[in-house]
This record gives sequence, structure tokens and C-alpha cells, in this order.
Amino acid sequence: MLPDWQWSYDGWIVLVTSLVAVICAIPGSFLLVRRQAMLGDAISHAVLPGIAIGFLISGDRGGGWMLSGAIIAGLTTTVLTQFLRGIAGVERGAALGVVFSTLFALGLLLIVQVADSVELDPACVLYGQVELVPLDLIDIGGIQVPRVLPALIGVLLATGLVVGLVWKELVVSSFDPATAQGQGVPTAIMNQILMVLVATACVVAFESVGSILVIALLVTPAAIARLFTDRLLRVVVISAAIGIGFSMLGHFAAVAGPTLIFDRQQAVSTAGMTAVVATIALGIVACLPVIGIRGRRQRSHHYRT
Repeated sequence: MLPDWQWSYDGWIVLVTSLVAVICAIPGSFLLVRRQAMLGDAISHAVLPGIAIGFLISGDRGGGWMLSGAIIAGLTTTVLTQFLRGIAGVERGAALGVVFSTLFALGLLLIVQVADSVELDPACVLYGQVELVPLDLIDIGGIQVPRVLPALIGVLLATGLVVGLVWKELVVSSFDPATAQGQGVPTAIMNQILMVLVATACVVAFESVGSILVIALLVTPAAIARLFTDRLLRVVVISAAIGIGFSMLGHFAAVAGPTLIFDRQQAVSTAGMTAVVATIALGIVACLPVIGIRGRRQRSHHYRT
């Protein structure tokens, strides 16, 4: 079924996508319980102007300029959204849509302008270039690893550390902001921390897997995990495991799918196929009412009646 599968190539693709999935699962779970899942979509698009400006300043894709610009752009999204809601009285969804679509369009225009000077393909913003990750290697301790791997591992460790330090505050402010404020929890700061985590995840992942897959991994694994449990820690762990599974299954389907379905050897985009696999999985799980929280509630209601 996979005559061309090579662990030295395909294995790196699966590993990189899995790391992105875990990085996205942590803030994505909080966005879900806050009912702000679309905010991840907005930030993943709105960080593009910051990324482009970082390119203009630094002239390359490395360093901290790109990350700093993206974080500022992500925070700008929340500030502008709150401004439109508070000053102009625009509905939250409409304000968010206006802000992120405008910043996304501005980011694309800037990236097109700087693409030639920094060797950035604007198309990778949407669907990524994860298939090229194993070809861009660096030497670490005598081992050739993808250039993006150390950054992903660093962001994963940093994300886990930050969330671990403010776990209780994030949980309380996510489920009951009013109670959190009454207990002295700085809910505004917690919101900004979450936005920084989402923006950071988008930056380290956008060139490898693209914004489409980042959005899917922020929302879909957490949505599936939420169907099985109502404990936030379990949601984070399960969504991370589900994201890893999607990464493996998505790449397998991208390589083998065209051969099995269309009888042709040309593979399709791993990022796109992974997003499709995630959506199909959510649809299947949602149609199974006998499992998870919904199943327990239905059985409890049946026993009471």
C-alpha cells in the first residue's frame, strides 16, 4: 500500500505534524471551553501582518522579529475586537470577522510584497509545506534533524510550562470569569496569555503545516475530546492524543489515498488531508450518541424516567 514510504522522510513529516498538533491542543482546549473557538481562526489569520513586518525588519525567517510581530498582531486582534464591541456596539462575531479578515488581507498583501526578498511562498501560508520539512535539515549532535524541529520542541515546552504555572487561574477564568474576578484572578491577563500562546503556535506552525491545518488542530481534536469528558485536563490530554493520531492517519491517507481511491500514484497535500480526516472523524463521533458525555446523560435520563 505504501511502496515509497521512508521513515527518514515520512517519519519526520509525521513527527513535525504531531508536535504541531500537541502545541495546538493546549490553547485550543481552553478556547473551546471559553466558547471562543473561532478566535483561534481569527488569530491564525490575523498574525500574518506581524509576520510580514517581522520579515521586512529582519530580512529572514529566523530570529525573534517574526514571533514578536505575530504576537503583537494577535493581541491587536483582541484589542480591536473589544474596541468595536465596546465603542461601536458591534456584535462580537461581526467585530471578530471584520478584524481578522482585514488583518488577513493586509498580511497577504505584505507577504506578496516581501516574498521575493525573503524567499517566502505566499501559498504556504494556507496549506503549508510540510512535505519539504525533511529536506531542510540541520546538524544537532551529529544527527540531521529538520530545521523547524528545535523551535517546535521549544514552543511545546514553553507552552506546557506557562500553562502549568497559571493552570488554576486559566481554568477559573475560562469557566466562570465573574467568580475569577471576585477571587482576585486577573482575567484580562489570563486572556492575553492565552492569545500569546495561540499566536505563538500559529507562528511556529504556519510555514510548515499552513493556517488551514493550524485552525483544524486548534478546534477539532478539542471538540472531539469534549464529547468524551467534562474535565479540562482530560480534554487537553485526549485532544493531544487525537491530534497525534490525525497526524499519522492524515499523512497515510495523503500518500495512499490517491492510489487506493483514484488509482494514481500522485500524493496530495498532507496538511489538507489531515484537516479532512479530522473533520470526518468529528462527524463520525458526533453521530454516535451512545459514547462519552452525551451517552452518559442519555442513559441517566433513561434511568430517571
